[in-house]
Amino acid sequence: MKILITGATGKVGEEVTKVISREMINTEILLLTNNVKEIIPKKNQKVIQAFYNDIKWIKKIVLDEKPDVIINCAAMTNVDACEDDHKLAMELNAKLPEVLAKAAKIIDAHFITISTDYIFDGNSGPYDEDAVPNPLSFYGKSKLAGENAVKIEMDSKFTILRTNVIYGQSSFGKTDFINWLIDNLKAGKKLTIIDGQYCNPTYSEDIAWSILKIIEGKVFGVYNISGDGYYNRYEIAQLVCEVFEFDSNLIVKIPEKDLIQKAKRPSKGGLINLKAKAELGIKYLDMKNGLITLKFKNVNDL
Repeated sequence: MKILITGATGKVGEEVTKVISREMINTEILLLTNNVKEIIPKKNQKVIQAFYNDIKWIKKIVLDEKPDVIINCAAMTNVDACEDDHKLAMELNAKLPEVLAKAAKIIDAHFITISTDYIFDGNSGPYDEDAVPNPLSFYGKSKLAGENAVKIEMDSKFTILRTNVIYGQSSFGKTDFINWLIDNLKAGKKLTIIDGQYCNPTYSEDIAWSILKIIEGKVFGVYNISGDGYYNRYEIAQLVCEVFEFDSNLIVKIPEKDLIQKAKRPSKGGLINLKAKAELGIKYLDMKNGLITLKFKNVNDL
């Protein structure tokens, strides 16, 4: 089997690469990334320089390599930056999955792409797979456009994975909300955190294991891949303090309405993962156990 992974140095792309390399030994893996020099390819791996805004190049890579599975982990995930650069957001979050889906259909490949709970307005979360989207931010709009393009271009051989607040390890310096909390609290900085923006943070390795099950089982459709539990940002910060033994007095709680952000976020976002649990047979980590796992891995890597 041959698998193509875009966004290979991103948090999800790196974890997917690790899991597939370990669990699918005879698989050839093609890694697309903007940071070619950062990856030292292992056996059965090939690193390819990414030009995600070059439609012809993307299509040529897919048609030349003819992978059996395409996993699209590339995206513009900076929510506020998407408000500033609509063109780039659409290129990476909508046009790229559309082009990959078109190419996948030509070679009859299984196409897997990552989406987000930000396609919803956050008025009544957490959301199941059948909830009606209504994005608040341009990031959410661009990701929804990507979902819709994939559904239009492919008849059935696609899998859309919605997730939220991804956290985990990164060998390439990729940060996230959880690691931002850890780094600042470790430095003894006082942080102002809102008592709102509910979500169910998702450990990156759980996403990778889900993708492995989806490939092995040839699972198609839309699936919510998210951690167990439901937390607001302040509760997450408090759990980080508890697990990593930081001073919880460094966390100052403020009302959600007092935080000014360029892009509007869902107040009650998050995803219901019952379908993924039942059909993929994976137990997703809640926040506390995810943080304990992250702490253990960080210690072992020292």
